Amino acid sequence: MRDSTNGPRGRSFKARRMAGCEVRLSRVLPKARFIACDDVVARTCRDDAGSCQPGDVFVARLTARGDGHEAIPRAIARGASAIVAERMVPTDGVPLCLVPDSDWAHARLAHAMAGDPSREMRVIAVAGTSGKTTTAWLAAAVLAEAGHRVGVLSDLGSLGPDDVKPLPDDISSPPALAAGLARLSAAGCTHAIVEVSSRMLAAQATAGMVCDTIALTSLAAAHLDRHATPRAYRGIVSRIMATLGDEGCLVTGLPARHRDQLLAAAGSTATCLTAGLSAGGVVHARPVEGGLFGRTFLLASGGQLVPVTTDTPTVPFVRDAVIAAGIGLRYGVSLEHAARGIEASGGVPGRLERIDRGQDAAVFVDVASSMHAVSATLTSLRRLTRGRLVVLADEALATKLEGRRFPSRVGRWCDECLIVPPSIVADEPTSTDVAAYARVDRLLSSLGDGDCLVAFGAVPRGPRPAGPWAGRTSLAALVDGWLQLAHPAEAPFARRRAA
Repeated sequence: MRDSTNGPRGRSFKARRMAGCEVRLSRVLPKARFIACDDVVARTCRDDAGSCQPGDVFVARLTARGDGHEAIPRAIARGASAIVAERMVPTDGVPLCLVPDSDWAHARLAHAMAGDPSREMRVIAVAGTSGKTTTAWLAAAVLAEAGHRVGVLSDLGSLGPDDVKPLPDDISSPPALAAGLARLSAAGCTHAIVEVSSRMLAAQATAGMVCDTIALTSLAAAHLDRHATPRAYRGIVSRIMATLGDEGCLVTGLPARHRDQLLAAAGSTATCLTAGLSAGGVVHARPVEGGLFGRTFLLASGGQLVPVTTDTPTVPFVRDAVIAAGIGLRYGVSLEHAARGIEASGGVPGRLERIDRGQDAAVFVDVASSMHAVSATLTSLRRLTRGRLVVLADEALATKLEGRRFPSRVGRWCDECLIVPPSIVADEPTSTDVAAYARVDRLLSSLGDGDCLVAFGAVPRGPRPAGPWAGRTSLAALVDGWLQLAHPAEAPFARRRAA
């Protein structure tokens, strides 16, 4: 077992970072072949020839910028000390390292040059079709409730154990992911929770990261525009199992056939802790009652039952909460602490986040990453809604998820859907924007008791401009601003008569 503060060779992360993290490519790339040298020692690597500096190792990858093999002469001209490539290329005497997969090599080098920070903490990777962000933040709340020092890297940003709110951070590239883990390790984290997308796995961004636990939320067909077929998508997601370390654990509620396939990919020492909605799981949920304004369920494990009450009413949220409790159980967190952590979290910003300004209807804001997530949310809300279920969708998000078919797709679950242009509250709105706002105004005005509205759009991060209508705001801010104007808060003691 590795120590939470010292690496496998007994040196703390801070000490190794101060040493400069010199890396011998022969040690971190075991299948490499060296041309014009026996080995390469490096401190930095880059995959963009235009940003190369003297002494950098240039990794030739196929990226959005083009085939890096064609940019090798430029990298050499800028001072690259060695080249990592997948095929023989002329290097004018500069050392060449041939590897089977330059994506994998780039990620492995990035983590090694950062000091392999994932080996200093218990890293928990959260993957799956939907629910990753919610599961990651609920798991962080569960572990923090038990006294662990927890850090999070997710779509919502980076949060250290002593931070008050997450800072915007993009961990999709291997160097950024390695740097994020390094920051959490330097901050003294004992556990780091990392949200891993299929895009990251397709680019091999997690190569070199060592996980102690992997949580898989779901495995439905999604992102087929990027991964072509459901089988290819499942294969991409299963890559995360290669990062599971010795005596690692898979936490999931997936069917047995999927669990067996994933464990076979991880190796013989991996174990599985089942956590989900099924009563056969080690940790599972028993429903008690639910409505649009909250849900109560029982966390169950080993004959113990602990009630949990949350503001988020949907079944997918319950599934994510149970997986978070399973992660806690993996690290000895009791069900009572897990329940208190889930309740204390109050939900996850932007993930079916409730807007309450005193209106009769239930109003939620949600940021969906796939149509699978949209359908799961609306299916659950449809069962709870006595009146009308209506959808507002940001035009950019709807186009990204389903194009022009978005309204017809969500029409299976909702009574009405409006697509909202992003410029609807611009400083100088067009006639089209004014007409769009009028439609939104009529829809919001028609909502009453028993109705439910879901606004699918981006939640603004950082400081907002002054006033609800200043500049371009998100759909969430638009709906929140309308509700504040329609339901102004009463002043304290406004209805009391003077003595």
